[in-house]
Amino acid sequence: MQFLFRSLILALLLTMLGTIAIAQKPAPTIDASDDTKGFIEFETFQGTFNSQSAVMKLDSTFGYYFNKHFGLLGGVPVYFAHVSSITTSITTTTGTTTTTTPSSTTTGFGSAYVGLAFRAPNPRLDYASTITAGAPTGSKSKGLNTGRANVDWDNRFEHSFSRFTPFLEGGLGNTVPDSRFFTRPFTTLGPVSHLEEGGEVELVRHVSVGASAYQIVPFGNQKVISRLAKQGTTAATTGKKPRFDTPGVTSGTSSLTREHGFNSWVAFEPSPLWRLELGFTRSSTFDLNSFGFNLNCNVGKMVRSRKSS
Repeated sequence: MQFLFRSLILALLLTMLGTIAIAQKPAPTIDASDDTKGFIEFETFQGTFNSQSAVMKLDSTFGYYFNKHFGLLGGVPVYFAHVSSITTSITTTTGTTTTTTPSSTTTGFGSAYVGLAFRAPNPRLDYASTITAGAPTGSKSKGLNTGRANVDWDNRFEHSFSRFTPFLEGGLGNTVPDSRFFTRPFTTLGPVSHLEEGGEVELVRHVSVGASAYQIVPFGNQKVISRLAKQGTTAATTGKKPRFDTPGVTSGTSSLTREHGFNSWVAFEPSPLWRLELGFTRSSTFDLNSFGFNLNCNVGKMVRSRKSS
C-alpha cells in the first residue's frame, strides 16, 4: 500500500511540475512543417495497479523525422514492479504444505529498442505504422526480457468526426506488448497478433474520454516469464493460465497468452506538450481489474518551442 501511495504521489508531482512549467512560459504556436520533422523525444511514465501487483514503466524515446512521413526512433524502458506477500498451499497425499513468499520490489532496464516510423496523414483517414526491434538487454532473471530479440509491427487507422475520433489498431510480433494502461506483469516469447478498437470524445477543451476493446491472439507455442519475482523454477504448463505472481517460466500452447478485455479512460491535455491519462482495464480472460495512469511529455516539441521563442 505504501508503494502504491508513493507511486501516485510521484505521478501527481510530475503532473504539477508540467503544469507549472506551462503556466510560467506558454508555448508559442509551432508551424506544422516544423512539428513534423527534426529531432523528437518523448518521456512516458505509466503504471498499472491491481490486486496482484503494481508495475510501472519509465520509457524514454528519442528519434528523428526526416520529413512528415518517415522517421527513426529508439529508446529503453525502466521497470519498477512490486508484489505483496503470497501464501501458496500445496496438497499432496501426505498432507498440505503452506509456503509464504515475502513481498518484493524489482527494478531494472527492459529491452533497448530501435524502430522505423511511417505516417500518412490524410483528411479522409490517417494512417501510422511503426516497426520496432528490441535487444535482450534487460535481466532475464527479473523477467525484463525473454533472452531473445523481439520484433513488433504496429498499425493504426483513425479519423476525426468533429469531437469524436474512432480508431483501429493492430499488429504482429513475437511478444505481447504493453498497452497505455496495462503494463503487463510478465513478458512473453511466441508469435502473437494484437488488436484494439475504440474511440475518444473531446468533452470540453483539454478534456477527453475514451473506451476501447482489445484482443491478444497468439499462435504457436508460448513462453511466459513473470516480472514480479526472481526466476528460480521452470513450470511446464499446457492449456492453463500462468500464475504471474510466482517465480518461474511457464511454457505451453497459445492459450497461455490469449486474452481479451476492454479499456476506459479520461485524458487531460493542458497543452500540446503534456498529456495525462487515467484509465481502467478489465481483462475478461484473467478476471482482473486494473487501474492505470499514463503521463506523456513531448520533450522534442518543448525544445523546439524554446528555440523559436
